[in-house]
Amino acid sequence: MIARYGVQLEKGPFERWTADFLWMMIVGALSLLAFYLPWAMLALDVLFGSPLKPDLMGIIAGHIYYFLTVLQPLAGGRNILATPTWVHKLVEGGRLGDPTNAHVQQDRATGVAFRGRS
Repeated sequence: MIARYGVQLEKGPFERWTADFLWMMIVGALSLLAFYLPWAMLALDVLFGSPLKPDLMGIIAGHIYYFLTVLQPLAGGRNILATPTWVHKLVEGGRLGDPTNAHVQQDRATGVAFRGRS
């Protein structure tokens, strides 16, 4: 599920914001301690009679992150969970699209059309 929906987030709201996407994943993992299941899993838990608390905690954590990073700044507040500089540096340090990387130069020389994003 992370791979499927992660790609949708990377190509959608987090396009060209790789460090912000990584920071959202880190905050989510730390605040949820592995409870990352979305609404569909909540529905399955209702059907199977499982406890709802873990799913609801994940949903609440995601909404809090969205509120603090998107809605509050739009309303004139400050972004409390802004992506730290070290996360930006971590992501920028390993740029795959950097033409100075030897493997990219080699791919261009051999005519490889697909280089990937991640």
